[in-house]
Amino acid sequence: MKKYTYILLLYLFSFNIFGSTSSFNIIKNPFSHNVINKLDKDGWKQLDLKKKIAQLIMVRVNGKFYNSENYYKRNLKKWISEDEIGGVISFSGNIHGTYHNIKDFQSWANTPLLVASDLERGLGQMMSGGTLFPSNMAIAATGDMTLAYKQGQITAQEALAMGIHVIFAPVMDINNNPDNPIINFRSYSDSPELVSKFGSSFIKGIQDGGAIACAKHYPGHGNTSTDSHTSLPTILGSKEEFDKMELYPFKKAIESNVGMIMVGHIAMPGLDPSGLPASHSQIISSDILKDELGFKNIIVTDALEMGGITKTSSAGEACVKAIEAGADIVLLPVDVGLAIQAIYNAVLNGRISEKRIDDSVKKIWMMKNDLGILKNKINNWNTVENNVGLKDNKNTAQFIANKSITLVKNTDNIIPLKPSKLKNITHLILTTDDDANSFLKILDRDLKRTHRNVNRIFINEELSINRINSVVKDLKESSVVVVSMLIRIRMDKGESTIDSSHALLLDRLKEEGIKTVGVSFGSPYLPSYESLDAYMCTYGYGSISVKAAANALWGRSSIDGKLPVTLNSKYLRGHGLSGSKRKFSFDLNQDSYDLNLAWDVINEGISSKVFPGAQVVIVKDDNLIAHESFGGFTYFEDSKTVNNNSIYDIASITKILSITPVTMKLIDQKKISLDHTIEQYYPKLYGTDMGKISIKHLLTHSSGLKPFIEFYKEDANINQEEMIRKILNTSLDFSPGQKSQYSDLGIILLMDVIEIITSTPLDELCRKWIFDPISMNDTSYNPADSIKYKIVPTEFDEYFRGKLLKGEVHDENAYLLDGISGHAGVFSNAYDLAKYAQLFLNEGVWLGTRILSDDIVKNFISRQEIPPGSDRALGWDTPSRNGKSSAGDYFSDQSYGHLGFTGTSLWLDHDRDIIVVLLTNRVHPSRENSGMYSIRRQFHTEVMKAIL
Repeated sequence: MKKYTYILLLYLFSFNIFGSTSSFNIIKNPFSHNVINKLDKDGWKQLDLKKKIAQLIMVRVNGKFYNSENYYKRNLKKWISEDEIGGVISFSGNIHGTYHNIKDFQSWANTPLLVASDLERGLGQMMSGGTLFPSNMAIAATGDMTLAYKQGQITAQEALAMGIHVIFAPVMDINNNPDNPIINFRSYSDSPELVSKFGSSFIKGIQDGGAIACAKHYPGHGNTSTDSHTSLPTILGSKEEFDKMELYPFKKAIESNVGMIMVGHIAMPGLDPSGLPASHSQIISSDILKDELGFKNIIVTDALEMGGITKTSSAGEACVKAIEAGADIVLLPVDVGLAIQAIYNAVLNGRISEKRIDDSVKKIWMMKNDLGILKNKINNWNTVENNVGLKDNKNTAQFIANKSITLVKNTDNIIPLKPSKLKNITHLILTTDDDANSFLKILDRDLKRTHRNVNRIFINEELSINRINSVVKDLKESSVVVVSMLIRIRMDKGESTIDSSHALLLDRLKEEGIKTVGVSFGSPYLPSYESLDAYMCTYGYGSISVKAAANALWGRSSIDGKLPVTLNSKYLRGHGLSGSKRKFSFDLNQDSYDLNLAWDVINEGISSKVFPGAQVVIVKDDNLIAHESFGGFTYFEDSKTVNNNSIYDIASITKILSITPVTMKLIDQKKISLDHTIEQYYPKLYGTDMGKISIKHLLTHSSGLKPFIEFYKEDANINQEEMIRKILNTSLDFSPGQKSQYSDLGIILLMDVIEIITSTPLDELCRKWIFDPISMNDTSYNPADSIKYKIVPTEFDEYFRGKLLKGEVHDENAYLLDGISGHAGVFSNAYDLAKYAQLFLNEGVWLGTRILSDDIVKNFISRQEIPPGSDRALGWDTPSRNGKSSAGDYFSDQSYGHLGFTGTSLWLDHDRDIIVVLLTNRVHPSRENSGMYSIRRQFHTEVMKAIL
């Protein structure tokens, strides 16, 4: 027989599918030095007949706890230590339990066990903690065969680390019958070519990784509506038809030198007129598979406990017939002792020759030898830790799941969903499965976290007409209904699509004009697709597929999948709509409003030398009404002209752009509370008024701290630690909470508290949590030299630095803090600030991803009344109630914003969905000028008059 390519030094890999260079790590002997057996490749000859027969048997085990009194464990120990069965098949459990059980089982064995598992979707399918992949149909939907190979490599890597040698995968059945209740999305496709290509890639990945692949379920289980777990399927067709369809993928698997083939319990009269199950048919298992197709490696049966075989043969006879037909290994016999005895008797009475047994045992022994388990059979635990469930492995699996999502239809481009455009959402779950809630909880949580106004209806029973009417009534007020259809493919279930009464409900929703977005979790086949406004396939219900669906629904990831199967005459194999990952842009609507009076105010400010130039963005209802620039960088004739890409020192707008959202994130993470007092972070303050200052006091400027201290006049080399010490040693102007007094010192102090909590510099937190997630590409502390040509200068600093400030923070205290502070230091432009403002109008959601908690957003933008009558929100300001606000006269009571000393402002009207950004460098060439207050006030008044 052809030698396997499995070697003891396994070349296991670590790769990042997202573009980094692949690297390959060698695990030097993944097995321990605790050598239990020193059996050579001819050791099988030392076994007596019964023990040779036992080598042909594999039994069921799992990764759960077996106590010493467990009946099955006692039987298992006998089968392994006394009968010397050849192997075990590990089913559900967790990594720890599976590892320790396999270790125990191997320690009982005089002859090392071959360990197998059904890992069609990776180790995580059977063992929590391992990497879980999407289904085969999902893999094929990506259109990328290299992903099947990578899945195979990762599966082999993790399985071998656990001590699992054989992967009972891939499924090489063609799903050419949509009513198939047991294959369905376990198949790659309804095309023999696609099944062959993806299956062969997976086989190569498994076997290049050092494990053994097992193609199943020969001669093909796809074209049937019968589940062989319960009954014997009969598939009709001629030999010629089977050659072109069902047998074709197995030919290709053999060409790929697959180590095993599993024969199913399927009758194919076109191949064997007797109607025997393939697993009992010598014509199918030997004449065709071995002789005609040339398969020389190991043949295993499907489980002999399945209804497709138990209804035709007794327990012992089922095993004998399988060996007669050509099987080398029989899986899961109903009675192990009876199986061994029945085969033994068949040899004694001449029905089966001992040579026939020897041929199979030799194959099994050679496989064990090639795997290295004859001499070393117990893995070290650190091998498991270093290879199972690695971040790169799971990232690869999630990438595949995201790439597999297929958008079948999308009326009016309803996908991706836009949270800000939807008043409410209903999540309607249609299933017949009692466990659907556990599978879909990821989507449930995602919908509620992203939108919050989400209702939920769970239906897992047949619906009466009255119940349908009631559900329709409940859904009439929904902006959109996300319909999750969970159709599990599993033994004894007999389902391949949704319940007929559920389909009737969808028809009624269509009649009532209720918008529906359908997502199939599992089988992609539906009775009709016309009742849904949009339809998306995931081909599974594993956690990564559910997460991928959520990402696609909100536009967090692109949609690239193509149908690997034909759904109907309209939606053919290869069909799939593309959906780009959402990128932010305001809708353009610049011709609907006359803003000339507002522009006159800006031009007046330039001509009267309040500022040399300005940049403006105005947004209403997500529409970009204006994005304009005026004047120049300076007053010199050769000055650069301000354009929409120019960048400004935004001064105190930094407070709402950095320290405020970072504090919000920490509150959401339960790492800080508004009521925490600073004595918790500076223990020397215990018992003092200073120590009683709360985070809320700092954000509402009610701490009693002085407005500022000109530290540069005292010590031009002061560092943050010394600055904080000086602030904490100052006297308060009033007790915390008694008055309102704007204080930069309080915000500097809050920055220090945040860095104590997180052990991370503020600028890194801003970039990680705010700037990068919402693509504020022109926003940063300490802008790079490469973009300084775009930066508008501020003041010629005659007080401290003796130069024109350009790309260097204007605020002296922020400069002393290396340009990074919570009160000043950020550089940005009007468009980036408008994007940030839109995040707050969206109540914390950005392109379908929740960045900030909506409850926390609502609290932070509301007046806190500390002390009563104060206009301060948390971090934010609100329009003054004395009628003299720089926001003008027309912003509503639900407005909030902030000003910057350099001549900048940002105002939002939450009720009216309005954003107004005005950036200037009014401190150029000197801060000693006036007129900015009246310009700001008049400008905002004219803007609001024009757009309201």
